Amino acid sequence: MIKVDHAGENGAVNIYRAQTLVARLRAPSLVKRLKHFQSHEEEHRRIFAKYLSDKGIRRCVSYHLNGIGGYALGFITAIIGPSAIAATTYAVESVVLEHLNHQMEYLQVENPDAYNAVSSIYLDEKEHHDEAKQRLQDGNRALTRIMVSIIKTCTEAVIRFGMR
Repeated sequence: MIKVDHAGENGAVNIYRAQTLVARLRAPSLVKRLKHFQSHEEEHRRIFAKYLSDKGIRRCVSYHLNGIGGYALGFITAIIGPSAIAATTYAVESVVLEHLNHQMEYLQVENPDAYNAVSSIYLDEKEHHDEAKQRLQDGNRALTRIMVSIIKTCTEAVIRFGMR
């Protein structure tokens, strides 16, 4: 589970990295917030990397694929604009929060060290989700619904792929 979380955080870092790059031109008012969210994701990636290193576990085979896919997703959605950026964060974090909730239920009993790593990132992920949900009110609702649905499905698929 932590291997997949670590790979997912690499994807998230790269989503925000690409969105920040494009937002400098397309939505400058979002750059500071995107960098803030990216710093959270970088810290989460460090937390999971440390856990894996401490336990002598190699990172997930999908680590680099998540990074490339995250960058592509971030770049494309940032080109579309602010509502697509919000839709991306909302969709990804919705799936992540559900995944983390299931993990924490299981890990609290089965692996307290892993539980501590997972639970330490939860509030940041919830902040990203809640803020993005609020920003969704401003965009094209039909486009937003379609994007959220597609991004959620893809995020769930990436997690399932990593877990196999």
